[in-house]
Amino acid sequence: MPPARDDPAGPEAGAIRAAFPTLTWESAHRIDEGWDHVVLMCHGCGGADALGHPDLVFRFPTDEQALAQLPAEIAVLDHVADRVAASVPRYTHVPDGAGFAGYPLVRGDRLTPELLRGLSPTETTTVAAQLGALLAALHVMDTSTPPLDRVPHSYQPENLDFVRGIVENDLPARFSDDEMRAARGICDEVAALQSTLLPRVFLHNDVHTRHLYWDRSPGAGPGRLGLIDFTDMCLGDPAVDFAELYEYGPRFVDRVLAHYVGRIDPTFLDRAWTYQRFAGLYAITGHLYYGEETWDHARATFDRCRSARRPRA
Repeated sequence: MPPARDDPAGPEAGAIRAAFPTLTWESAHRIDEGWDHVVLMCHGCGGADALGHPDLVFRFPTDEQALAQLPAEIAVLDHVADRVAASVPRYTHVPDGAGFAGYPLVRGDRLTPELLRGLSPTETTTVAAQLGALLAALHVMDTSTPPLDRVPHSYQPENLDFVRGIVENDLPARFSDDEMRAARGICDEVAALQSTLLPRVFLHNDVHTRHLYWDRSPGAGPGRLGLIDFTDMCLGDPAVDFAELYEYGPRFVDRVLAHYVGRIDPTFLDRAWTYQRFAGLYAITGHLYYGEETWDHARATFDRCRSARRPRA
């Protein structure tokens, strides 16, 4: 699980106790590494308000957009959970007007590139198959009916405007001329895609290593994939959900795509790579504007995917 620290008496714990007075826990860890949420993980839960769940995750939005999105996220995940084989959050603790909600822990270890490299070939194939099936299941859902009709359109145009401003105002002092050309080229490529008629499907919109889990515990069969944090869900190009899979390497992306039955066209992976490049540039601008990433991490992310040439297996 993500790095955590003991904080059983913080304001989030107080809010949980006020909303669920019979809920008890043996330990609680506060996680604030996310961009738009603080999370309190409660382990060894008991009492009637635990509803029989030993481990609960409570998410507290920290910005207005995430807070406004929370009711839709809860409804969508309730709809999605019965329609996918993978493990996804399903909110069981939703206090009226409290501005937070909780769900039973999605079990497993974070699916880091290092963890994936340590799996056997058979297990790696199982991971890829489950991820391809999960993305296909999300992408073919009917977005015209409740609750998916509440999912917003992609935030990418607004994000592109934000990134362009940071690129022009802040990066010239930090980037070489070649790096500036790469940054501007990424923005231009994303803008060109935005002006193109592309499929529009339900997206998780942040299928990143920090949100993917692999459960090898007893009862998980050959292993079970988990995907958390649907805060950024939106309607957009299905290639977006493949973009950050390139952190695992192009061979894994190909394996996932082999198990994906959604709509694929000849430019699908090229678009995914463009979106990965944009994510790398966004990491740089996120560091400069929000301070959410270290410079070294943001810089390494950008350097890994700044090339216009898509890596091949």
